Amino acid sequence: MTVRRDSDIEKAPAPLDGRQEDKPTTTLNEDVAAYGLEKVLARHGRIDLVPMPSDDPNDPYNWPSWRKHVLLVQVAFHSMMGAFSAAAVIPSFETFAEHWGISITQASYFVSVPIIFLGVFPLLWAPVSNRIGRRPVLLLSALLSAACHFAGAYCHSYGALMTTRVFQAIFLCPPQSIGATMVGEMFFLHERGAKIGIWTLLNSLGPPVAPLLMGPLVYHTNWQWTFYLMALINLGQFVLYMFLGPETAGFKRPVRGGPGAPAPLAEPVPHKTPYWRLLFTFHRVSAEPWSRLPLEVVRPFTMALSLPVLLPTLAYAVVFSYTNVLLTVEIPALLGRKYELNAQQTGIQFVAAVVGAILGEIIAGRGSDTWMTWRTKRAHGNREPEMRLPFSLPGFVLALVGILVFGIQLQNTKAGVWNVTPLIGVAIALFASQLVTTVVYAYVTESQPPSLQSRVPPFVAFVRQLLAFVAPFYLGIMYEDLGSVSASGILAALSGPFSFLLVAVTMVFGRRWRQRGRQA
Repeated sequence: MTVRRDSDIEKAPAPLDGRQEDKPTTTLNEDVAAYGLEKVLARHGRIDLVPMPSDDPNDPYNWPSWRKHVLLVQVAFHSMMGAFSAAAVIPSFETFAEHWGISITQASYFVSVPIIFLGVFPLLWAPVSNRIGRRPVLLLSALLSAACHFAGAYCHSYGALMTTRVFQAIFLCPPQSIGATMVGEMFFLHERGAKIGIWTLLNSLGPPVAPLLMGPLVYHTNWQWTFYLMALINLGQFVLYMFLGPETAGFKRPVRGGPGAPAPLAEPVPHKTPYWRLLFTFHRVSAEPWSRLPLEVVRPFTMALSLPVLLPTLAYAVVFSYTNVLLTVEIPALLGRKYELNAQQTGIQFVAAVVGAILGEIIAGRGSDTWMTWRTKRAHGNREPEMRLPFSLPGFVLALVGILVFGIQLQNTKAGVWNVTPLIGVAIALFASQLVTTVVYAYVTESQPPSLQSRVPPFVAFVRQLLAFVAPFYLGIMYEDLGSVSASGILAALSGPFSFLLVAVTMVFGRRWRQRGRQA
């Protein structure tokens, strides 16, 4: 359905004889009356909404803005907790090495092993939530994660702690797959860039914020308090979901009729369900049989056959691995040892990463939405997902710059004397990473039809976490054997020109690939 505002006047091209003919058009009030959109206009102040909401106040698109944003922040923070939990033990590497007689490399496996489980198990949680709803899954995730974190604090061996780390990742990962889906279930297309940006920002802040907080905590207490604190955070999440986390899935939205036969008139008059019933009523949101669950677990891998999803995802995963992973997991080994930093001082180094990521999201979220609006107006209202991708290209260039600044200054500064200049490279790299993350997530989701969009976040999470899992096994070796400058040069080339090329190709051919996919 195409609707216009009162001020919109559309004119046909002038005929060859020079006469000017007006194209038949309708006013905003005529469109509202023809399609029965009076309540939509009164509630949202506009009717050019995608998707079009119902008149039911229980429709998640019609929830009050505060309710949507409170739930968005909860889910985004929950998503952050996966990476936060994985990176929280970084300041304790030296303690683990002394306590259990292991190497720093072995201690780093407490980070890298959970990373792969954070990538694999979202494939399971997504179809489970499609059946029982997002809310029960999030409640279970928070409660079971708290139990696993408490268990981690009472481990007395390397193997026991590693086992709890695995289960912590399994139970913390649901928002990795359903967070972006929930954004689409609450917010309209024109605002999703900014809202997904909030989700991706907190997701990206997990790795640097964890050691920033846990460094001083471990320095003044002991490593067990790392797990006590995370368990308390999980319990707090559980309470907040109980009272501020209504269900977003399963709403049956009626299809509106055409002019003269608006669907709302044929529908029962909607009534507003009391808020407490939204919170304490649990029911199946889909009748899909559980026997099909194994098939649905592997279905996200079909996104590998969609080049508009695969190529930007690879570009994003490479940038994430060589900015977020490199500049968080390796900081204790690279900066900590060179400048002889203790746990608290090592944690403080992550301020640069946090500042860079936040500044990146300030630009990426609303910036990419504004860019899309401008491009759509220039295209006379024709909106294509590929219009968003150019906004990510500066991110690949800045990722290259940040990694090079970090490596060059790390090698050229004096050992034992702290220097801020490598951290400037960290801030630039994390700024770039956030710019790429937000734009790519928004694009790959928009590039797919609604029936396939739920498969995209688990696939993206899997690819990202797979590359992030492998990276720590060779990054330290590269910097030790090749030196900081050479190692950073190689990683910068992959994060910059290589990833830039993947996205540039998608910009050129993405629309054609999507059309072929629909025809197939």
